[in-house]
Amino acid sequence: MDESGFTKGKDVTRRIKVSCRHASVLFSTILKAKGIPCRSRAGFMDFGNDGACYTEHWVNEYWSGEEKRWVLVDVDGYYEYEQRFGYSQFDLPRHKFITASEAWLGTRNGTLNKELDIFVPNLLEGIQEYLFMDFHALMNNEIFYSYQPAYLRSRSGMLDEAELREIDELAGLLQNPDENMEEIEKIWYDKNKFTILTNNTQNIYCDVFERDKTV
Repeated sequence: MDESGFTKGKDVTRRIKVSCRHASVLFSTILKAKGIPCRSRAGFMDFGNDGACYTEHWVNEYWSGEEKRWVLVDVDGYYEYEQRFGYSQFDLPRHKFITASEAWLGTRNGTLNKELDIFVPNLLEGIQEYLFMDFHALMNNEIFYSYQPAYLRSRSGMLDEAELREIDELAGLLQNPDENMEEIEKIWYDKNKFTILTNNTQNIYCDVFERDKTV
């Protein structure tokens, strides 16, 4: 908020407050503008570095053409300044991050042996929010925290088993988005209830089908 740019001694009250999501979306935007494939991912990060507890977080994956792999990056991290970690925040080991789909299926199946630190009372509901944020991020529609499919907001905690299995199916596909992209895109364009959103604070509806689908 200070037009002087990147200079020393700036008034901290003139700074905007951002979160890991903002940092992730900005990083994706910068790399895409440079022609480097990059995507934001919503899930859970092992900040304690002991594999015991994972906290809500947004990260990035960018494609390394040289190494032929998606590199996991946390531009909102602080790992570069602490030698104890032993790795770079610009090439994180995969065990550091649990995708929302892994957390959802692991919780549903009772196979997730890690604690998740989620800022909502209901664990499955909190994971569900991150699952849909991750789904939308993979479709280049990085939604804000308060936006979720409208049908879920109106039936919070009251989904029947058939509806839960429907989300299970989506989570299964998101486990490997590269191999399953055709099926994921079919859900994106055909299953309106996953893409018509509402803001839980303002009850504003947003139909993603009004967007330019070429973006």
